[in-house]
Amino acid sequence: MRNSLEITVRNLLLCPFDFTDTNNYLENKGMVSPAPSDVTSPTVRVNISSVVEKDHSSQPTKIKFKRWITVPYGLNALLLVFVLSLLVLAEYGYIPGSKLGFICEDPYISHKFRGEVISPLVLGIGSLLIPIITLLLTEVLSNRTFSRIDYCKVWYFYRECAIGCVFVLTITQIAKVLVGEHRPHFFDVCQPDTAKDCVVGTFIESYTCTNTKYNNYFLVDSSKSFPSGHSSVSWFIGLFSAYIIQTRLPTSETGRLLKPFLIAVCLTWSLICSLTRISDRRHHWWDVLAGTMLGVVGAVYTITLVHRKMNTSHIITKDCSSTTTLLDVKNKEATSVII
Repeated sequence: MRNSLEITVRNLLLCPFDFTDTNNYLENKGMVSPAPSDVTSPTVRVNISSVVEKDHSSQPTKIKFKRWITVPYGLNALLLVFVLSLLVLAEYGYIPGSKLGFICEDPYISHKFRGEVISPLVLGIGSLLIPIITLLLTEVLSNRTFSRIDYCKVWYFYRECAIGCVFVLTITQIAKVLVGEHRPHFFDVCQPDTAKDCVVGTFIESYTCTNTKYNNYFLVDSSKSFPSGHSSVSWFIGLFSAYIIQTRLPTSETGRLLKPFLIAVCLTWSLICSLTRISDRRHHWWDVLAGTMLGVVGAVYTITLVHRKMNTSHIITKDCSSTTTLLDVKNKEATSVII
C-alpha cells in the first residue's frame, strides 16, 4: 500500500495535469506540455505564440513589416514634394533671380556654346545608380551571396545619401538664383540687344536676350553659372560612395586592391563631372571650385552624422525591429513568426 501511494505521488509530481487539450492550446499564449513517457527525466517545453490554428514548426521564418502612415511621415512627404517643386521651378526660371549686367565684349563670357559631355540627365541617372550599386556590391562582396543582403541597411544608407544630395542641390540652386552669374557662353546663347553696338569695356546694366534659336530654359540658364551644380552633386555622391566602400567592405574578403580601385572609380566620376564643365565652357573655374567645396562639405557633414549613428545607437536597424511571437525554447532551430 505504501509503495503504491509513493508511485501515485511520483506520477502526480511528474505530470500533475493534462495540457494536451486543443481548445486550451488555442486560447492560451503560454503552454506547458508533459514530456513523453519514454523520457527518463522531466522535460518542459514552452511555446509562446500568437493566436494561430496550425503548427509553424515546419515552416520557414516569415518576416512581415507593417508601417502605418503617421503625422511625421506625412509631413516629411509634403516637405519633400515642396522642396523638389522649388528646385524644378528654380531650374526652369519660374522663380525670378538676380539679373546681373555685363561688360561689353567680355572675353570670359564670349565662348561658343558647344553642348556638354555630362548632361543633367546623365548626372541624375548616375547620382541615383552609383550609390545603390555601391551598397549592393559591398553587401554581396561582404557576404559572398545575394541571399544574405541586408536590405534594411541598404535602404538606410541610400536614404541618408538621397537626403544629403537634395540638401546640397537645394543650396546650389539657391546660390544660382541669388548670384545670377553669366556662363562662359552667355553672349552666344543670350545675344543681348544692347551688346551689338556697345563700346568695348563698357558696363551694360539693362539688356534683353534676342536669340530665338534656344528656348527660354537655355536663356535663363545662361545666367546660372555660380556655383557648379554638376560639381557639388557629383562630389557629394562620389565621396559618400567612397565612404560606403571604405567602411562596409572588409579588406579580408576582397584583397587589398579592390577597395582602392572602387574608391578611385567613384572619385574619378566626380572629377570627370567637374572638369568637363570647364572644358565644355559651361562654367568658370571658380564656379567648379565653389561647387566642389560645397559638395565636399555636404558629404563630410552627412557622413559624420551617419557614422555617429552607426557607433552610438541602433537607429540603422530600428526600421527592421520586430517582436517575436513564436518561441520554441527546446528547439534552437525553431522558426519564428515576426510581425
